[in-house]
Amino acid sequence: MEDNVRLSEQKERSPCLDRGDTIAVSMWGAQRRVTLDVLMACWGIGTWLGVNGLYVQLPLLIKRLPEGWTLPSSMVLAIQLANIGILCYGVLRRLSSRISEAFYIYSLLTIGTLALILNAFLYDKTSVIFDTERSIAYLTLTFFAALVGCTSSVLFYPYLRHFRDIYLATYLVGEGLSGFLPSILALVQGVGGEPECLPSADNSTLEAHFPPPRFDTTVFLLLLGALSATSLVSFTTINNFKGFRPERVTPVAAAKNEEATKDHKSILRPRWMCVLVLMLVLNALSNGLLPSVQPYSCMPYGTRAYHLAVTLGAMANPAACLAGVWLRPVDSKVLVAMLGITVLPFCYIIATALLSPTPPLLYTNVGEILIVLCWIQVSGVISYARMWAYGWARRGGAKGMRACGAVTQLGSMFGSIVTYFLVNYTNLFVQPKDCSRLLSNP
Repeated sequence: MEDNVRLSEQKERSPCLDRGDTIAVSMWGAQRRVTLDVLMACWGIGTWLGVNGLYVQLPLLIKRLPEGWTLPSSMVLAIQLANIGILCYGVLRRLSSRISEAFYIYSLLTIGTLALILNAFLYDKTSVIFDTERSIAYLTLTFFAALVGCTSSVLFYPYLRHFRDIYLATYLVGEGLSGFLPSILALVQGVGGEPECLPSADNSTLEAHFPPPRFDTTVFLLLLGALSATSLVSFTTINNFKGFRPERVTPVAAAKNEEATKDHKSILRPRWMCVLVLMLVLNALSNGLLPSVQPYSCMPYGTRAYHLAVTLGAMANPAACLAGVWLRPVDSKVLVAMLGITVLPFCYIIATALLSPTPPLLYTNVGEILIVLCWIQVSGVISYARMWAYGWARRGGAKGMRACGAVTQLGSMFGSIVTYFLVNYTNLFVQPKDCSRLLSNP
């Protein structure tokens, strides 16, 4: 049997071995595997596409929605609430175990696609809640868009066990592209530059008028909706195309593989606890604190600084994913050194946010460049450290991955809730009026 497999692989690599019908079959088989790789990557794009896309659109949205600079903290909280999808999935599996994983994946990708398309037309619709204007439509649809990413870790990864291991890498590449592609779109879109301050109708105040970007948020979200629809079509093809059956793993082999990865060692050992605490802190920072305070840290230096910090920083996450797939992980001492070096730019970021709207080096090119570089470094190192910790957790099998997933959600939830109250209900972070920066600029 093994000899026959080797012979087939040789024919696929060397189509000139024969001119019979068998060559056509072999060549179709080789093409089919490449097609499956492409489809896996396209499917992976749909995971965090909504969250990453809405995040890189914040430099435009905070200027147009009533929450202003507090919008990221509200958005982060809505995303964390989407973790209820994991609980709902667990309950539904308990109530009806006959429903296939594919049905839930179809449902999630459909919800994510519809949420992005509806948000393209409803994101600027507001409602008055307790005498305060709120972007209820935008935040609600952000919640539904985030359901896909938050639930994918317990739904999409298990589905991959039905296919050969080689397709995990291409799926992870697609998952990385779910952050990279929206960032590229945002860079092409631009933010339109600094606001122009013009007198109001009664000449009593100055009002900010923002130049338009190359294309507006509606077009941006429709493009994301199209990418999400592509992800849905890709998974539909993967799940239903009979030609991919040879690439699937038999249920018996999948069960043996799952049994082989079980680790009965305790995860309460000191090294395990250090990794879990690291994951708790990293996710509290990356999913809670940093996104919420980024406007206060960057916007005083100008819209361009905020836009570049968001988009280039967002590219660091897929870069870390690709590094985790293709490069050997660094030694733990090297990781500690990387995190130690990153403490300084992290402290600078927090200092600029607390000193807003008059942080150091204001109105200088050096200040603008420095804050962008700090955000890129902090985002990149934290993203890589999280990937490193996930790689370590795989040593613990299913138990280790579950523990790592639990502290990930716990850290994200804790960081989001605490930062939401600090941003919205204290005076630690101050947003100036739109034209105060220009008026005070010497």
